[in-house]
Amino acid sequence: MHPDYQTILQVQLWHKCVDLVCAKLKHAAKTGCFMPDPSKFICHVFMPLITHICNLPEACMIDVVSKSMSPLTMVSQENFGDGVLYPPCTGQHMLQLICEILKTINVWDLNKFQKAARAVYLSGVHMPYWHDWMYACPSVFLAGKILHTCLNFFADHPLSWIKEIVGKSELDACYINQHKQVGTYHFTKNIMHINQMTGHDHQDIQCTIVALITGAAPPKFICAIHALIDFIYLAQNPVHSAETLLSMVQSPSDFHTFKHTVIEAQAWRGKKGVKEDFFIPKLKLLQSFRGTVERLGTLMQFLADMMECLLITHCKDLFV
Repeated sequence: MHPDYQTILQVQLWHKCVDLVCAKLKHAAKTGCFMPDPSKFICHVFMPLITHICNLPEACMIDVVSKSMSPLTMVSQENFGDGVLYPPCTGQHMLQLICEILKTINVWDLNKFQKAARAVYLSGVHMPYWHDWMYACPSVFLAGKILHTCLNFFADHPLSWIKEIVGKSELDACYINQHKQVGTYHFTKNIMHINQMTGHDHQDIQCTIVALITGAAPPKFICAIHALIDFIYLAQNPVHSAETLLSMVQSPSDFHTFKHTVIEAQAWRGKKGVKEDFFIPKLKLLQSFRGTVERLGTLMQFLADMMECLLITHCKDLFV
């Protein structure tokens, strides 16, 4: 089987499996069901799809959009770094696009269907599992995940920019010579030897990175990094107010004001050398956090750290 067909069929199978697993939940969302509450009273309850915790590739798969599109907003790769908040990518809009394609092309004519789907930035899945889940909308239930959207984003991009500007040996020296303080983790060897960081490692580095690079990096570049660090901390607030939500909007705006310093310093590098764009999907996702908090509440309630630890100890370790 051709690899392109194998991928799309795997994704369609995944959606079909989740559709079967969630069939009773969908029925409960539409007609309701009776169940006892903690006080043993029988209640007539409905089961809406509140959130689906996932990383960025999984979010694109769930929202049936291509990798060059944001799963939350109507923006393509070319505009990921422009700092503009685009309209939400609603489930109704995605289903309308799929219906328009199905009017002229058979879904099992995979070659033609995939070409037509890619022309409108779809992945090629014709029946996402949420299509008949009442009130379900991917732009609402795909909540931002702190670990992948914030902490891993910091390690993949801002931290790599800092390494290019400050220098790996200089950055190691800064952490090795850092004054000891109770309550702060110290990388006594260096931070370059860490092949795979955890969320706690990212947080420990974020605590001191702005102060450590002061004087070793251009001031405006530090302002750009400072803005991103501020946003990551604001996103982890257990409780939000109107002021913190405004700050969550202002921090990405401040980064876009100073982001030119990253390109001027040639700190943003890819496999082919220096980059002059910000085609970073996670950077665009940061602008959707305020809307998610207003609709669903603080993002800290959707942490999956415990479940991922249990996945390692109860599933993966059994096959080692």
